[in-house]
This record gives sequence, C-alpha cells and structure tokens, in this order.
Amino acid sequence: MNSPLCALGHVATTGELEAAGVDWRARDMLPAQGAYRPRRGTFACTHLQPYERAAVSCRARLDCITVLRAEGIWTGFHTGLHLRFRRGDKQARAHVAATRTPTSMHWGAERFGGGSKLRVSVQEALFCALRCLPAEDAIAAIESAVHLGRLTRGKALAVMQAAPRSLAPVMDLVDPTFRAQSGYETKVRLRLEARGHRVSPQFALTEHLHLDNLVDGVVAVETDGKQHAETLHDDHRRDLATEAAGIRALRIDPLLVDADWRRVEAVIERMIREAGRPESTGSVNPRSGRRLSAPN
Repeated sequence: MNSPLCALGHVATTGELEAAGVDWRARDMLPAQGAYRPRRGTFACTHLQPYERAAVSCRARLDCITVLRAEGIWTGFHTGLHLRFRRGDKQARAHVAATRTPTSMHWGAERFGGGSKLRVSVQEALFCALRCLPAEDAIAAIESAVHLGRLTRGKALAVMQAAPRSLAPVMDLVDPTFRAQSGYETKVRLRLEARGHRVSPQFALTEHLHLDNLVDGVVAVETDGKQHAETLHDDHRRDLATEAAGIRALRIDPLLVDADWRRVEAVIERMIREAGRPESTGSVNPRSGRRLSAPN
C-alpha cells in the first residue's frame, strides 16, 4: 500500500503533512500504510533503502557518489555514504556517529540546486563528486551520466565549466561527444591517449557495428561486460567483422584494466607494431596536450 508520503518526497514533517491536507486522523493511519517515524514530528516511507534511511536519520540529503551510484552512473569501486548537511548543523556529526556507517560529510549551499528532500540532483551530485573521485573516475562519471541519459550534454558541460580551476586539466580530457558506454572504456581511452595514441571511442565500423576504442586506426580494444551465450555469439561475430576490415581485435576482461594494465598495454603496443605503426614515444594526451598519469 502506498503511503501519502510518497507524494511528498517519501519524508515529511507533521507541518508539511498538515499543509498537504493530511489531518491528525490520517497521520495516525500512516504506520498501517507503510510509514515509520525516524524521529519526533517526522514520518518516512518504510520502503526506503538503508542508505536513504540513514540520510533521514541524519537530517541530511544523499549527495555525491551515493546519488551517482544509485542512478547507475560510473563511480568506480568507491563506496561509503555521502550526505549533504545544512551549514551550521551542530548535531550532524553525532547523527552520523549513530548510524555506524562510513560517511563523507558535505556542507553548505548547492551550486545547481534541484533534487528532492531525500537527495540532491544528479547535476549537483556530479559537481560534488569531482572533488571526491580520482581523475579517471571523475571523467568516466561525467561521460557515463550523459551516455545513460541521466544528464543532458548541456548540464554536463555546465558542471565541467563550474569545476575548480585546479581541475581544468582533468576536464580537458573529457570526450566532448560522450560516446563511451562504460567507465572501463573511458579508462582505456585515457591511458592510451596518455601514451600518445590516437583513440576513437565507439568508432562506427559499419552502421550496426561500433568498436569500443579504435587505437591508431589499427587495433580495436573491446572491454567485455557480463558474458552470456547470446552476447558471446555476437562478440565473436563482431571480432570476425573487425578482423575482416583489417583491424586487429583485442577483447579483454574489464577487471584487467585496473588489475593488470601494464600487461594489457604491452599487448596493445605489440599489436600496433605488428600492424606497421610505430610504438608510442610520448606520454602526452593528444586531445589536450596535458598529462594524466596511468597506474603502475
């Protein structure tokens, strides 16, 4: 049974309920309709996720990486609860301690606004996450948000333009076409560009065949996701079509991007040499001329 609270953002004070026409008799019925009292004078929906309940109990809003992760936007392997508190909330740290949950606390006014009672907007969360995520993951998060349709290209560009000046070199590395379909694809592109390679993300080989990353026009690097019999069949057909077009195909487990990148990179370099292209000689990103260090 849906609670009247659902129409009020899933959490409301008694004053907000009264303003919405929910009198004391209806409030008494809320627990039977899927509501609970996280604190005196406040009601919330019982169907809230644990991290949402934590935000309610802390009198805060979900923010940053937590919001992005809930939307399916790339955040890498970064976990923990991120909450936005009102500036001057003297009880905030005590509330966080009571949740016994690792929490990153964010404060103050919002740059972009929007969102709901439970969480800030995706645009605001992405802006906040630029400071919390490593450079590669921050870039991947921006591209992921646009690719998934969680943000328009214009709103993503607004976040990039509002980024601190210290992050300008990182923002220069975002693909302005936002074509990458996964964070791993973005990471592969960034690391190969940092080695001086020319990388085309989601390169259209044919009308119906796109390559994750085409490197120097001769090697297609495909980062596999979850494997099923149907996708394996399609992948084999893709690799055959790629090779038939004179492009070498390398399909890798995405976990190797972080776990064994040096070996992956060495194989890509060898394949490029065998295709008659010289191995990279520099470490400057050809997109912007700026450097972004790769992992050891």
